[in-house]
Amino acid sequence: MKKVKKVITIVIFLALAAGIAAGVYAFRNWPLRFHSELDRFFGEKNWESLSGATKESLIHTEYVSVRNSPELSGNEPMRYKDWSIGFTNRYGEEEIWEITNYTLKVNHDRHWLLSPERYSAKQAFVQQLMDISFVAAGDAVYRELVCEILPENEAECLRVSISYRGGNPEPGVYDELWKEPWFTANTATAADFIESDVYDFYIDVFAYNYRVEKLTDREREHMMESYEEIRQVLEERYGERAYEIYFDSDHCTAYYGGE
Repeated sequence: MKKVKKVITIVIFLALAAGIAAGVYAFRNWPLRFHSELDRFFGEKNWESLSGATKESLIHTEYVSVRNSPELSGNEPMRYKDWSIGFTNRYGEEEIWEITNYTLKVNHDRHWLLSPERYSAKQAFVQQLMDISFVAAGDAVYRELVCEILPENEAECLRVSISYRGGNPEPGVYDELWKEPWFTANTATAADFIESDVYDFYIDVFAYNYRVEKLTDREREHMMESYEEIRQVLEERYGERAYEIYFDSDHCTAYYGGE
């Protein structure tokens, strides 16, 4: 009887240990921990976790304590996790994006536990989704507006994305953004961001100099001549201050301090 009790105790202990280990793994593995959030953002059965990798920061360090060998303790490159997520975008194309806990680790290194600037894991996770939606919504503007005005060679010089004014958002902004029903990878639009009260979002149109330099003189001239047309269409569709454009120092529009 004692042996049976001992075996049962060992089995319970091992099961408990395994459960704790599985819980810790799921807690640290964002595709598992935030599975339902990913379902909502990308669409159920429209995404998959392709891989995960541990990386070392080239900039930030963290203090690692070795209890049994204090002499080995010290600062080492900060280790963080990246997860590759594959999904089908609104145009039926396959994309792969990376989600990382790097921002969370840097934020926690800079701000103590009760700091109002300290992110929760959910807030840092939503920030990663926000970056994806910025590109997705900007890509829709690129396809539906820029590519209708510029030929392919010239359009490829531009990057269109969503950005924001006013510095990095407070952690609570990510909570508010997550409450928005339109905030998903394949439904969020530039208008959704601009018209929301969550933060001061705008459309950012930027020309890469190294690409512009590869255009012929005639292509470059035509692209610059199209600046005003693009600006006017953006203003008509999205409103004043809803965009900022930079082709070069003579063809740019930016708003600062509410002006």
